[in-house]
Amino acid sequence: MDLKKFGVLLLCSLLVVTVSLSGCVSENVKSNENTVPSTNENREYITVKDMWNRVVKIKKDVNRVVLLDFTGTYLKIMKIWGIDDKVVGVDNSQKKNVFLKVVCPRIENIPDVGSTSKGLNYEAIAATKPDVVIIRAFSTNKEREQRYREIINKLNGMGIPVVILLHPTSYDTPNVSTMWQEIEILGKIFNKEKEAKDLINYLNGYVELIKERTKDIPEDKRPKVLLYATPDYMLGAQTIQSYFLEDIVHGKNVLKSGRWIKTSPEEILKLNPDAIIALGHQGYISPEDIYSGKNVFIDWKLVQNVKAIKDRKVGSLGITEWRATVEFPIGLLREAKTLYPERFTDIDPDKEEIKLYKELYRLNDEEIKEAVKAQRYRGEVH
Repeated sequence: MDLKKFGVLLLCSLLVVTVSLSGCVSENVKSNENTVPSTNENREYITVKDMWNRVVKIKKDVNRVVLLDFTGTYLKIMKIWGIDDKVVGVDNSQKKNVFLKVVCPRIENIPDVGSTSKGLNYEAIAATKPDVVIIRAFSTNKEREQRYREIINKLNGMGIPVVILLHPTSYDTPNVSTMWQEIEILGKIFNKEKEAKDLINYLNGYVELIKERTKDIPEDKRPKVLLYATPDYMLGAQTIQSYFLEDIVHGKNVLKSGRWIKTSPEEILKLNPDAIIALGHQGYISPEDIYSGKNVFIDWKLVQNVKAIKDRKVGSLGITEWRATVEFPIGLLREAKTLYPERFTDIDPDKEEIKLYKELYRLNDEEIKEAVKAQRYRGEVH
């Protein structure tokens, strides 16, 4: 082949390659044009997997949220993160929560949208124009689960996305790890993932401290404890409070099954627990009220022969300290100090309570006094 022919062939080959490449580029451009809408959409929305493993698409920048959380936990977390101004609607349990009113005073002006158990006001929810509704479900049976599913369907039909998070007692074997999962998902929703991690580490620090100090107590030395919840309930093994007692504080629940069970002076006498932890479910009751036999919620003079009362082994937790919420580490410290005072001589739960209010909620001295007072509220909590 002479050089002239070789040059012609080379030129033709280059033209073919150039045309082919041009075609590829054009196809790629065309392909990219097809994905432009979804790319823009991805910039405006994120997906979140909730605790029913539902994938929920929500706005990337959530600015308006309705919280259906009878414990008030999520509003408190948003207060800690400095974004509680995004809350535009709450259920009526939160509106009645005396402690929440101290920690987050603006709740007085947040619209009440009803109750997941007694009926929601869907028109009120629509009026708030929420970007998302977040539900803390207490889903302990099929009936409750069905009720939450109907709420989801109704809200989705109104074009409102719903994220379901689960209260730990919703599980057959409650565990504090699901509380961490709740905080992590909230962190993703509000782009506060680092803050979520920091909060989990803060709360878990108390959990690990108590576990470490009580883990070596032999099984036969662990006291049998009655978890009494005002006005007349006992908490069984399928509650997060029982998990707190047995897996973190290392006491023994006198009840081996069930969740919320009605009680009476006769039942307490029959169980004869080594210790009683009084939980401020419908109002606070102090150990002194119980030791002196006051007729508060139940007639305590009828149970003065119970071992726990004779041995002065009664502890009391404030109206939110016993719940699966931000203040639960203070409740754990009170439990631990009641059961094993010799292992917690260096810790004053009252001082730790004040420290938590300062460090997490950034309350001033006057607000702290009001928060402490609210924890010991005697009336109906909600």
